[in-house]
Amino acid sequence: MDNEHLPLIAILRGITLPEVEPIANVLFESGIRYIEIPLNSPDPFPSIEALVELYGDRALCGAGTVTTLDEVDRLVECGGKLSVSPHTDARLIKAGLDKNLVVFPGVATITEAMTAIGAGATCLKLFPAGDLGVGYLKSINAVIPAHIPIFAVGNIGLEDLPSFWRAGARGFGIGGGVYQPGLPVVEVRELACQYVAAVKELVEEERNG
Repeated sequence: MDNEHLPLIAILRGITLPEVEPIANVLFESGIRYIEIPLNSPDPFPSIEALVELYGDRALCGAGTVTTLDEVDRLVECGGKLSVSPHTDARLIKAGLDKNLVVFPGVATITEAMTAIGAGATCLKLFPAGDLGVGYLKSINAVIPAHIPIFAVGNIGLEDLPSFWRAGARGFGIGGGVYQPGLPVVEVRELACQYVAAVKELVEEERNG
C-alpha cells in the first residue's frame, strides 16, 4: 500500500456499470484512493475496467472477492492493480504478486495469517473483523510481524474505527458504510467524507504520538 495515501478502501459491492463514474468521482473527491469492486457485483469486470479508465493512474483500483486464478488473470486484463480475497489461498497470493498486484488475502486465524505471509503477502485483511471483535484483533496483532499492516474489514462502522485502530488495525475496508446499491450520490459523498475525516484523525494522532 502507498504510505502517502489514507489507509481506507471503499468496497463497492453491488455497483452497476452506470454508477461507476458518479460514485468513483465522489469517492476520489472525498480523498479515497483505494477502490474495490467485488466480483459478485453485476458486470464486475466491465465496471473495474471503467473504474481503471477513470482513476487507474491516480488511485489503486481493483477487485474484491477474488477466489480463482482465472479471476486474477481477468483483473490484470482490465488494468486493475488491487486484488482482495475473502480467504487465504497461497496460489492466489503468489499469482497476484507475480503480476505486480497489491494483494489482500482474507485471514481469520493466526494460521491463515502466517500462511499468507509465508506466500508473500505484505498486507492482511482481517475478515469479518466486526464479528471477530477488537479483542480478537489485539490478540492476533500481538504475533503478526510489525511490518505487516492489518486492515479491518467486515461490519465495521464509523464508531468502531478508533477501537480497532487502538487494537492494531492500520487500515479499513468499508462497504455498506460508504456505498450501497442505489444510494444517492450525495449521500455516498457525505458518508465517504465522514470516514475519511475519521481515519485522517487516527493517522494524525499516531504521527503526533
